[in-house]
Amino acid sequence: MKRMKREGHVCIIGTGYVGVATAIGLAELGWDVVGHDVIVERVRALALGEPPYRERGLASMLRRHLASGRVRFTEQLSEAVTGARMVILAVGTPGNDDGSADLSALRRAVDDLDDFGIDDAVIVLRSTVPPGTTERIAKRLQYRVPVIYSPEFLREGTAVHDVLYPSRVVIGGNDDEAIQAYADLFEHVAAPIVRTSSIEAELIKGYSNAFLAARISLANEVASLCDALGADSTAVLAGIGADPRIGSSFLQPGIGFGGPCFDKDTRSLIYVARRAGAESAMLSAVLAVNDAQPGRVLKILEDELGTLSGTTIGVWGLTFKAGTDDVRHSLAISIVQILVSKGARVRAYDPAIRTNPMLTKCEIVTEPLAAANADALMVLTEWPEFRTIPSTEIAGALRRPIVIDGRNILDAKALAAAGIRYRGVGRQELPRTKAPHRVAGEAVS
Repeated sequence: MKRMKREGHVCIIGTGYVGVATAIGLAELGWDVVGHDVIVERVRALALGEPPYRERGLASMLRRHLASGRVRFTEQLSEAVTGARMVILAVGTPGNDDGSADLSALRRAVDDLDDFGIDDAVIVLRSTVPPGTTERIAKRLQYRVPVIYSPEFLREGTAVHDVLYPSRVVIGGNDDEAIQAYADLFEHVAAPIVRTSSIEAELIKGYSNAFLAARISLANEVASLCDALGADSTAVLAGIGADPRIGSSFLQPGIGFGGPCFDKDTRSLIYVARRAGAESAMLSAVLAVNDAQPGRVLKILEDELGTLSGTTIGVWGLTFKAGTDDVRHSLAISIVQILVSKGARVRAYDPAIRTNPMLTKCEIVTEPLAAANADALMVLTEWPEFRTIPSTEIAGALRRPIVIDGRNILDAKALAAAGIRYRGVGRQELPRTKAPHRVAGEAVS
């Protein structure tokens, strides 16, 4: 079986999270990589060593590989493709309102490649796509070149690490030579190679994300019942996760899952299932629980304050998860928008955000305690630095001693000891003595 030659570079089309992480990861593995995108400003920034998103260590790795010549970026498709033995497509596939995937960018990229001529290349789809897409792309190219599918399982904030240390490398297709050529890229990676048909690989990707989404929704249902019964969801879910058949991963309650993947991919599977005449009742329930979760967390706040109108609410966290500056489909943003619509003023802090990413009026501050100068504080993103802020300082900043921990990350007992009414998701801790009430600008004696 023919093996891929090391003198051929890898072309990556698309320089978002997946494309950049894949480019840097492959460079770390010793491959020459050329990246291309139709977004000229992004390509030029990458060529100067400026990545398009936040991830620890990414900028330094990018600059190191640019300096060595291992990685380069170009606005010209011909420059990226010429001499490439493999072309990886990592363009965006956002969701439409009906749940279907918008594959227009992928089709344009394929048509551009077809116009250029790629008869000696292997095409690898890396974008998340609905089942059957790889085969349709192969047909679009009239089966002149092998087209395979290798889904990414990257977490924002640790994407390059996940390229280098994957749990598995899934490769779907019916061309053994092309599959082996792609597998050779990861010959020094200690992970199993899972070989399947392209449609099976597409389903593996979609249902992997849907399964994780289901675990989050289950954790939130557990937390809802714990609230009703006066139990602590942290203890209950820890006990459930201690079962090795279950595990604790993604079994934490909170404001729900957001971001560009879980919701989109679950809705896409529901759409595909409906079109195929298959059942998707469980996935529909997963989304229903998630859609309701921000309202459940807001109700806790309203119960504590009585009304939101005329209040000032401090918010810690706007990104959809810690370790990234991504606010796409962030439920924290959705909650802020609801707060404002109910007449509240919002003062927010996020270590990755310095300007208002919303159309909604919201004051962005540069210190967490500045945001806590409010009638109540909501924690909406699980940034580790929030755990390090002393409870007494939080109590001193608050006008009313109320913290709504939408991520269950703070020390409930320490906050209660400082006189704060702590309300988490499926857990609460109340002070034994009434805390002093102050208005803005007053010191607490």
